[in-house]
Amino acid sequence: MRNICTVRNVRAGEEIEVCNLVARSFNEFIAPEFPEEGIEEFYKYSNPREFLKRAESGYFSMVAESQDKLAGMIEIKDKSHISMLYVEKAFHKKAVAKGLIRMALEEVTSSRGNYDNITVNSSRYAVPFYEKLGFIQFEEEKTIYGVFHIPMIVKYTKLCESLS
Repeated sequence: MRNICTVRNVRAGEEIEVCNLVARSFNEFIAPEFPEEGIEEFYKYSNPREFLKRAESGYFSMVAESQDKLAGMIEIKDKSHISMLYVEKAFHKKAVAKGLIRMALEEVTSSRGNYDNITVNSSRYAVPFYEKLGFIQFEEEKTIYGVFHIPMIVKYTKLCESLS
């Protein structure tokens, strides 16, 4: 990440700050194409209370930090699914998202088991980013409760190569 950020585990008590970062990014880049139902559903999922529940049920989260401010966040489900990846606008195209993925994969690798693939339900906005990392769309776009997402997948080894 060109040393502009450090990546670390989310700390207790940071859930509001993390969810505020998610909200800012979502509002600017994703929400404009969602119907009201989708926006409401997204906020049901991405609020601090739900974030904590997911952390207690096995989700793994990290943040990128620059000068004591959060620059991005990643949340991993089941050691093989990127459930959330958001980066502040000022840090777009500065390898922050790639650094978050790289560090999160390193953290879960020792206990990954036999997972061959990494998946993500991408927003339309993020598809080009994931394609550059080797992800491919494996199902048609889906809409659930107004939330649009594109199921994508990549071989774990291919993703590791693209991040090095």
